[in-house]
Amino acid sequence: MTQKAAGEGRHSAIDGDEVAASLGTSLKQLRKSRGLTLQQLADMCGLSQPFLSQLENGKAMPSLLALHEVARALDTNAHDLLEPRGEMSISLVRAGDEASYQLTEGASVRFLVHGASHRMEPNEVEADPGASTSHIGHAGEEMVYVLAGRLKVEVDGSPSVELGVSDAYTFPATLAHNVAVVGAERSRFLIISSPPSF
Repeated sequence: MTQKAAGEGRHSAIDGDEVAASLGTSLKQLRKSRGLTLQQLADMCGLSQPFLSQLENGKAMPSLLALHEVARALDTNAHDLLEPRGEMSISLVRAGDEASYQLTEGASVRFLVHGASHRMEPNEVEADPGASTSHIGHAGEEMVYVLAGRLKVEVDGSPSVELGVSDAYTFPATLAHNVAVVGAERSRFLIISSPPSF
């Protein structure tokens, strides 16, 4: 049975089987258009060839971070693989409209913009105490803005900083960075990237 990526909080849950099937089709088409075998893609993104085969056949769902690595290897982003759309110059996402996707253990993400034409990508993350996300670096710059709870942000080469509600921290996304929830309270925060990275 396909693992389902659950929504968190007030956001709706997604149909994991439907998303897995759509994602698998997108992955297979894009991989073939790049002239890559499954093994070549596996070597590029650090996932096993059997797991990638399961993804392409709609029988598994990766974490969003793993999908990010696959998307980067295919020269695209996870958002476009999950929700392929035509270009839009205007985007409206109302509260409760969008499903949440599993980002990592204990954390989910909700995309706050539609379409591929935008030059920045705001995402809303909800995360349990102790949850963290790590990135080895990507193009552009990134901002973390705290809506609830407390975070510790570590950017390679800089002292770690703790952030509270309404604090904003902007840094070069090319540097490896880690965002972790500190304290006992569940956290909600925005991660805004330019250009889009997920």
